[in-house]
Amino acid sequence: MGVASNLARFLTQKKVPFELVPHQYAEGSVNTALSAHIPTNQLAKAVVFRDEDMYYTVAVLPASYKVKRHTLNLIFDRHLELAGEDELEVLFEDCAPGAIPILGQAYGLRVIWDDALSEQEAVYMEAGDHMHLLKVKREDFLALMENHLHERFSGERQRAKTARLLQYIRSKGYDWTDSEPVYAQN
Repeated sequence: MGVASNLARFLTQKKVPFELVPHQYAEGSVNTALSAHIPTNQLAKAVVFRDEDMYYTVAVLPASYKVKRHTLNLIFDRHLELAGEDELEVLFEDCAPGAIPILGQAYGLRVIWDDALSEQEAVYMEAGDHMHLLKVKREDFLALMENHLHERFSGERQRAKTARLLQYIRSKGYDWTDSEPVYAQN
């Protein structure tokens, strides 16, 4: 499939250059980042909420973070709940189930993005099929998001910190499959 049709049309209309990055099939944003060999804080994920009036909002945050829903409720002065899988299939009909793009505006949805993403040199996002990501430069990401609300509404997950630590340890040549324990040397 590659890039979802609504997403491709939107990026073409906005004249935003992007790189299509293939990766092994993966579900879940942290798994996707690991499969694509990119830092989890550079992969932006979408979490879709609905309020009591059935109005949808796409919250965009780093893959290694989790939404602080209480903070979002305060920002919008609404009671937000996660949208159900059946709702997501209708909203993102050109995407594989669960492969939700962050550019909710391409689907007519309200978007709020976490300021942590503005610190990244490049931002990766789901293309809509669990096997491709789109990579855009920071300035292009910021241009796409310039008319949308942004705030700090998320925090890093503990397991993401652990995954980053394991990535670092492996990059230094340690292998956790060794039968002998590794001890710190004085």
